This record gives sequence, C-alpha cells and structure tokens, in this order.
Amino acid sequence: MKIKFLMIALILFACSGISMVYASRADAQDDTVRMDTSAFEQPTRRPAAVFDHDAHNEAAQIDDCAVCHHVYKDGKLVPDESSEDAACSDCHGLVAGPDNPVPLVNAFHLQCRSCHVKQGKGPLLCAECHQK
Repeated sequence: MKIKFLMIALILFACSGISMVYASRADAQDDTVRMDTSAFEQPTRRPAAVFDHDAHNEAAQIDDCAVCHHVYKDGKLVPDESSEDAACSDCHGLVAGPDNPVPLVNAFHLQCRSCHVKQGKGPLLCAECHQK
C-alpha cells in the first residue's frame, strides 16, 4: 500500500514539474512577437521577423526609443523625436514614391540589418530573423 501511494505521489510530482516547465516556456514565448507585416497585401516567402523587443533593447543597451522609432521631416532626421506609437507602415508605404523614398520592406531591412552590420552584432542572414 505504501509503495502504491509513493508511486502515485511521485507521478503527480513529475507531472506538476513538467507542467511548470511548459508554463514557463509559454510565458517566455508571449514576449516574442513577429514584426507587424499587416500592411503587406501578399505575404512573402519568408515569415515575418521574430523579435523580442525588450530583450533586444536590453542586450543592445538601447534606452532611446528614437534610435529605431525615428522621425524624418523634409528628408532630415528630427533629433529627439520618436514615432514609437506609430506603425512603420504609417510612414513607409509598400512602394517608393515622392512622399515615401523608402518602401516598407526596405525600411525594415535598412533599420535592422544596417544597425547589426554597424554594431558587428546580431543576425544578418535572412533565416536568422525570418524563422519558421
């Protein structure tokens, strides 16, 4: 009888440990998001870039939102201005034009990849950001 009780207790303990591991993984995944690509009419071959905003900024030691969320006026960067509440597609359309010199896909790649190249850190290859 004691052995059966001990086995049941051991199984319940193991199950609770497994469920805690999966719960912690789910919480960690909640912070990781895909870049907002809703402006694209047709998705590309690759999925949207996977990006954990807070972990990225902490690792890159970025405190100023305007580093990524920039504002341009008349083709010139406006210092100390931030577009953090706007989607990239609010300023960058799908195709280049007089009011949109940098199309949306290029804006993503120029902003992210060029910073990674400049810093000598971070992913550079397509599949490193665009994970299935």
